[in-house]
Amino acid sequence: MVRQLTLTRGESSRPFGTQTETLTSGRLNGRPTLLDVLIFDTPRARTVDSSWIDPETLKPLRFQSHNAARAVRLDFSADRVRGQTTPADSAPTTYDRKLGVAPFEWNVLALAVSALPLRPGYCADLPVYTDRLAGVSWYRVQVVGDTTIERKTRGPEPVWEVVARPDTAAPEARYWISRRHRVVSRVLVSEPGISILYARD
Repeated sequence: MVRQLTLTRGESSRPFGTQTETLTSGRLNGRPTLLDVLIFDTPRARTVDSSWIDPETLKPLRFQSHNAARAVRLDFSADRVRGQTTPADSAPTTYDRKLGVAPFEWNVLALAVSALPLRPGYCADLPVYTDRLAGVSWYRVQVVGDTTIERKTRGPEPVWEVVARPDTAAPEARYWISRRHRVVSRVLVSEPGISILYARD
């Protein structure tokens, strides 16, 4: 699945590359997994993020990310994360943190939200680990709309509109999720002064 990126900063918006997502089944250390791969091609860099997750709970098992600037690896076990970050121009940093809760992982939050029993008024609180903050944020996930969006290739698509708001400085996310197939058609990731829209054609 390919999504087009639009970057908005203040009053200015411009195309900002693409995101390609591939979800497959596989195995990790002998156990069944889902593997979600996100490839970001932007004017700044190509970044490849790979998330191995439990197929039943969608909780993370391993996360790897790499681009020209750095490589990251995180291994999750219940409420613990062990990680290593390796900048391109310096020595790696390793860490081992107890989180106090078994979280979801930011890169597959859209997948986890799409699997919830969405309906008008639905609300849930999810713990989410974000690598950038190196910790857990609690996201209030709420269905705020039952609407349609226009797609260039398919016309109107019925969707759930879902907002995920964190209790920290982590980004806010708004999802438009197909009511028929639970595919995430659009994602708007927002922080103060800047946002990126990921949209299927």
